[in-house]
Amino acid sequence: MAGGTDSLQNLLDAGWAYHDTEPARLARELEDAAHAGVAPNLLVPFLLLSAHTIGEHLGDWPRALVLGRRALDGHACTPETARAWGRLYVAAAMAGDPVTAADFELSYLKGAGDNFGPALLDMRFMLVGALVSAKRSGEAASLYCGALALTEKFGPSATLDQNIAVASNNLAWELYETLPRLADEDALMRLAAETSLTFWMKCGNWVNAERAHHLCAVVANASGDPKAGLAHADEGLAVIAANGERPLDAARLHLARAVSLGADAEARARAIGDADAAAAKLVAADLKAQYAAERAKVV
Repeated sequence: MAGGTDSLQNLLDAGWAYHDTEPARLARELEDAAHAGVAPNLLVPFLLLSAHTIGEHLGDWPRALVLGRRALDGHACTPETARAWGRLYVAAAMAGDPVTAADFELSYLKGAGDNFGPALLDMRFMLVGALVSAKRSGEAASLYCGALALTEKFGPSATLDQNIAVASNNLAWELYETLPRLADEDALMRLAAETSLTFWMKCGNWVNAERAHHLCAVVANASGDPKAGLAHADEGLAVIAANGERPLDAARLHLARAVSLGADAEARARAIGDADAAAAKLVAADLKAQYAAERAKVV
């Protein structure tokens, strides 16, 4: 079993690098690995990667549900493994099987013990993320607002904080990329972006923080508040300057500054020049292409 556990751990570590570019390949590899059994300590990361890859990237939630059930077969739902049952709650809900979803939900809540409340919200934010990935942002928005209103009723939870940060980030970007937007969608977009920043500041690292400031900057610009956009872009650049090198992120923040400074042609040109200078440090072709595409939108 030790060798099998090591092999699966290696697959889980490596799989995140290509889950979005080769999801079909990774799905097959995860299904093959599950036949050998999944150790209890790997249940949560296995369900996270398999549900994300098969459910969100391939859009095949019934397949994700089948694989998850196979992985959990024979295992007890304990406080350490309970979150895996939460992932299957989402898979069953997205697969259109409400009874099975309710069963997995109850298992997670029972396994969570005294952390009943955070566990319930954890599942709701997991479901928000799945709905966003399925381009069902209207349903996600309703659930998101309801769950967010309950977060202050429970004590700190690192796992829940991270889940809220991720779900908020994904919802904000999805709304940002949706055009046209209504006024209430703009308001929700800003709420989600600011919430993502708030929770990344609680549970994330400096890269999470500067990227959250970038999201807030572009969202503020898109919703007609260039002053706030400029402030967030400057804050993101300050975070990078204080911690290390992030050429692409710095370049994107300078582009956000350029948008904020749109009424000042000279300042805007300087910001674009600063973006080009930051991007000049990029080596990888795909990152250079990403910057060129974003620059073109601004220029």
